[in-house]
Amino acid sequence: MGVPKFFRYMSERYPCLSELVKDYQIPEFDNLYLDMNGIIHNCSHPNDDDPHFRISEETIVKNIFHYLEVLFQMIQPQKLFFMAIDGVAPRAKMNQQRGRRFRSAHTAAEQMKQAISRGETLPSEERFDSNCITPGTPFMVRLQNELEYFVADKMSNDPLWTKVQVILSGHQVPGEGEHKIMDYIRYIKSRPGYNPHTRHCLYGLDADLIMLGLCTHEPYFSLLREEVKFGRKAKKETSVDETQFYLLHLSLMRDYLGLEFQELKETLPFEYDLESIIDDWVLMGFLVGNDFIPHLPDLHISKGALPILYRVYMDVLPKVEGYLNEQGTLNLKRFQKFMETLANFDYDQFRDTYADIKFLEGKRSANTATSNKINNDPAYKDELAALIKDTDRILLSDDDEEDEFEETEDESIMAEFTLHKENYYKNKLDYNVVTDDVMRSQAEGYIRALQWNLNYYYNGCCSWSWYYPHHYAPYISDIKGFENLKIEFDLGQPFLPYEQLLAVLPSLSKELLPKPFQDLMTEEASPIRLYYPEKFETDLNGKQHEWEAIVLIPFIDEEILIKSIKMVEHKLTADEKSRNTHGPMHLFMYTKKNLGTGSISKYFPSIEESHAEKIAINREDIFVDIGDLVKGLCPGLQMDVYHVGFPSLHLIPITAQLQRRNVKVFQSPSLGENMIIKIDNKDENDNESIQHIAKELLGNTLYVNWPHLEEIKVTAVSNTTVKLSFNEDEQLVVREMNESDIQEFNLLAQGIAKTFITTRGIDIGKTHVLLRGQTLKGTKYVPRQDGSGVDLIKVWNDISSTIAYQTSIPGLEVIDPSLKESYFTLEKYFPLGSKVFVLDAPFYGCQADVLGGFISSRVKINIILEPEPYIQDLKERLESVSTELFYANTAASKLSINSHLLAKITGTIFLAVETYEDRNEKKMNIGMNLKSNKRNEEVVGFTKKFENVWMYSQKTIDLLSEYIRRFPELINVLLNTESSKDTFKSEDMFPDPNTRKQKLDELKKWLGEIRSLTKDKQTCGSMEPSKIAAVVKYMDEFMTENLKHKKTVTLSVKSQNLFKPITKLDKLKADEGADTRVLDRVVCIRSSYQVPLGFKGIVVGISKSNIDTEIVYSVIFDKEFPNAVSFGGSTNRGYKLCRMSFINLSHAIRNGLYKPLVVKKTVNQIHNSEKQVC
Repeated sequence: MGVPKFFRYMSERYPCLSELVKDYQIPEFDNLYLDMNGIIHNCSHPNDDDPHFRISEETIVKNIFHYLEVLFQMIQPQKLFFMAIDGVAPRAKMNQQRGRRFRSAHTAAEQMKQAISRGETLPSEERFDSNCITPGTPFMVRLQNELEYFVADKMSNDPLWTKVQVILSGHQVPGEGEHKIMDYIRYIKSRPGYNPHTRHCLYGLDADLIMLGLCTHEPYFSLLREEVKFGRKAKKETSVDETQFYLLHLSLMRDYLGLEFQELKETLPFEYDLESIIDDWVLMGFLVGNDFIPHLPDLHISKGALPILYRVYMDVLPKVEGYLNEQGTLNLKRFQKFMETLANFDYDQFRDTYADIKFLEGKRSANTATSNKINNDPAYKDELAALIKDTDRILLSDDDEEDEFEETEDESIMAEFTLHKENYYKNKLDYNVVTDDVMRSQAEGYIRALQWNLNYYYNGCCSWSWYYPHHYAPYISDIKGFENLKIEFDLGQPFLPYEQLLAVLPSLSKELLPKPFQDLMTEEASPIRLYYPEKFETDLNGKQHEWEAIVLIPFIDEEILIKSIKMVEHKLTADEKSRNTHGPMHLFMYTKKNLGTGSISKYFPSIEESHAEKIAINREDIFVDIGDLVKGLCPGLQMDVYHVGFPSLHLIPITAQLQRRNVKVFQSPSLGENMIIKIDNKDENDNESIQHIAKELLGNTLYVNWPHLEEIKVTAVSNTTVKLSFNEDEQLVVREMNESDIQEFNLLAQGIAKTFITTRGIDIGKTHVLLRGQTLKGTKYVPRQDGSGVDLIKVWNDISSTIAYQTSIPGLEVIDPSLKESYFTLEKYFPLGSKVFVLDAPFYGCQADVLGGFISSRVKINIILEPEPYIQDLKERLESVSTELFYANTAASKLSINSHLLAKITGTIFLAVETYEDRNEKKMNIGMNLKSNKRNEEVVGFTKKFENVWMYSQKTIDLLSEYIRRFPELINVLLNTESSKDTFKSEDMFPDPNTRKQKLDELKKWLGEIRSLTKDKQTCGSMEPSKIAAVVKYMDEFMTENLKHKKTVTLSVKSQNLFKPITKLDKLKADEGADTRVLDRVVCIRSSYQVPLGFKGIVVGISKSNIDTEIVYSVIFDKEFPNAVSFGGSTNRGYKLCRMSFINLSHAIRNGLYKPLVVKKTVNQIHNSEKQVC
């Protein structure tokens, strides 16, 4: 199924389902699972639309390592970290893999041809072929080795990794990544002592993960994925502090499905069971298609297929004595009843289309002969869509006088429908004659496919060799007579890696195979040559986008394939033969024992002391017999307790109904129906109730803003009559509400209600009581004054929030794992040798080592003082390398044009190109593309945006001058056109038809050259690369001259003035109130983070945000580190951090809290001698 479509549909229908989170908002998880292939693809070819993009394997590996660290550090699993790469897939998946790989290789080749035709010069390096991300290729073997090194390195050197077990299931382990994860979850769930409250987080981009997660029946299960932006391309981010992530809570999905099918509670003659309804929902999801089985004809998510299935299900289920999907086994008798009812959809769909066609044919031409074959062209059907309503009215008239006509019409339509289906089986499925045997095989084949899918999702792969042998599914009305079908599968064995490679790769990717197998793809005498067509057709088959189209290539014949391989496999080298095998997954566990030198990396230093014990786990070791699997909910599960971070709808009384309310999801109003939840309010609109509420809540904590609950400390309670609060002495203050207070109360209540309905699809009803309170900012350990230890306390925001009382849950039973360790002794909290930061003058922000000496509340520490740079001298250095910029009026006057033309031509101007002149593009951008307000981008060295004003460099003026000289007729047209027009016709620009094509070709070629010169874009407001290079050079000079001068200071400090480095973020800052500016000096205070602890750097950019915790700071650090990103010329030294990740040393210097060592002058320093200026 289309991944974005299914995810978007579910998120819009169930608006609270997905939560956009920062890493400090993520709950604690026991197990983190990664479906790795999405990460590998994103890190190796992030922009497939750019034929110029090139990337080295070293960069790919570094990108993957960085991404893994980001995800691990964000989630910080407590017990298990499971990384699963796709191994050899079941034969059922290979048809889809084959289509994808043929399409991607063909698209890449076409892009390069088009770029060359536009006059663009492509890089000489080979473009990365994403088809190499397939088991058995040399790339995957090398990546496996690098990943083993990565795990061993992190486990040996990062304390955060020592407490978890890590499993790496690589490409050599058969099975798709997400299904290997499910196999392991089924395994641990069947083990004695399994905790039914285990919290699972699964990262992946495939929407099928929603179904797989629900199949586990684990209620505390969330899916993690990057933010999805529909309607425009999402910009790739560079760090965890920028990347937005969604948590999709399956706890909410379960509740929403209960609401979707809530009417069954009243209509079922047997016991209502949500777990069984979830299983049936998974089964219905298969009918709209997935990676193993095509969708049923005309059943498309975008065209309302799922509500149709739901309605039929709720009508049929009360009549069939039980559920359809019995924990992974299809009840054929009941499912046949379901399909019989659903079959009406086929006829209704055809009748509507048929009537529309006949109606339009009559209007178009009286001379058009009636055709028995239905036009299946999507554009033709779209043209008819507006007539459906009127046609239904005509055909379904209740006029008794037309009964005879209607019967004749129905018979005619049914005859046409029968003929249409016959044509479908002949044209789509290539049957010469459609017999009863053919139809029986179609029905039985589809039912077998459904059962194979159910086995795969609930029990594991039941057959490695089975596959669905058609590109298309039968019509619903033809899937019948299967009640007594006997379904059995032969488990068999998975393909070997080279067998899969030959089964799925196109000849364009033949270099990924050993040479003997390449010849099998290309030589005419090869018995499998016909399976590698260089040209192929695609069929949208009712879909809307080309990536959804069916790739019409022949299915591989397994027997012929294996025979062909055996003909040449003797030519393989020993190394090539070693890649053509299966292998175990590996478990890594931390051990204190020094295991010597660890895994070797091609790109990173060797591990001198490895502490990662590596244990092989074979597939057989985690196999669980189907009779021993734990199906449904685990025994001992407590569902009525709130586990912090796992939202639930059933914690308060609600009702729900589907409505079209345009709830805003994914930054835009929903397209379809939303499940609108209404809170069943209690009447709290009297003084007795308000007094009771105040007594219970004032001064206490409470969970509010259901269902994504957050904790507040209540400071006031009010209605339209009275407001109750505590004063500074915690005495109750009662104040009557005046007219102004009442007006403010109503405005606040209306605003809260609007937010809930427009963003969450929740109707909170009329608000009678408002709460004021401080939301939880975070938790921290505070040393006791007597030095007896440290206590965990909650820290509340200074600014109060207003809450509608009905969205709170008083008396909620809560399990919060973050509070499990509320006390430590000083010795345990500040262990010997640990790192801390001083929060007291004159060493504020300095890193120190704990030496011990725990006397009273003091801790003995060792500080290494270092010099800090002269910021004023750095500012002067930057001024000397600044690019001269001109305002639009000045730049335009230099070119003798007006500023409107300058603004237009340096941006985007579209030229409509006639298709006979250029078949590859109908619109051509003839603007210089040097700026973008929409994307908030400027071009390095050419344009700069200050506030909302664009400025231009001399390079831009020179480039535009050449444009004017080369194409004066085009410039003249633009000069004489109104400024708002941005699209032109080619004949407007080049009126002479005899020279038009030549001029267009010249323009395309020149613009192609310009694009390559101006491709370095950056976010508006970023520091230019030349200035960043100057910062780097300045700091290198400073470090060389001054860092040999260090001073060690040993002293005892009050434990209250020490900051212990953090691993998990909340909203607390170590230096609350510090003002951070560009060129400020900062130090990283996060441990087990992408930036090493204690690294210092200079702020070179600050993003804009109204939310303090979401501001991102671009920092150039003094030294290189592995996960650094590049800002301009700062190779391996940059990173983007949130405010909670550092202490601002410059702020401390400005306020007299930090007095670094006196520094010596660097090159070109001529003043400011020993005074720190920040």
